This record gives sequence, C-alpha cells and structure tokens, in this order.
Amino acid sequence: MHTEKLGRFEVELSARQLIHNGGWAAFAAIRTLAAAADDPAAVLSRQLVVDETVFASEAAAIAGAREAALAFLRSGNSPSVGAS
Repeated sequence: MHTEKLGRFEVELSARQLIHNGGWAAFAAIRTLAAAADDPAAVLSRQLVVDETVFASEAAAIAGAREAALAFLRSGNSPSVGAS
C-alpha cells in the first residue's frame, strides 16, 4: 500500500494479487485533509478503480490506481475539488 498527499487530498493506493491467474488488481481510496479534522472525510472509499484490467505486476497495478485516482480528482467528482 502506498499513500500520497495531493493538495488537500490523501490518496491510498494498493494492489491485490488475483489467485486464479496471478495478475494484479488496482484499488484506491481518497480522503480530504481538513486542517481541523482529526478523521479525514472519505471522498472515494477504498474500491477497485480499474475494472476488467489485470496488471502484470504489483507496481503496474499501483501505477494504474494512481492514474485512476488522479482522473477521478480532475473530473470534479468531489464537491470540494476546485473550491477555495
């Protein structure tokens, strides 16, 4: 599992190896980093973020999860994205 801070967000990236074929699936969770909050609010709960894709390695799955999380944030799916 990898955690990155991107502006006001904390992005948790992870991968799970698939038993039936040995490939890897990509997962991500996104939380806000509010200065006054002890418990960050979930923007995207931990979930499979690249459907139907089997990655060849854990590193590739993590990279896929990061790309999907960034696309989610850029798309404006969170009401706090772009707010000042």
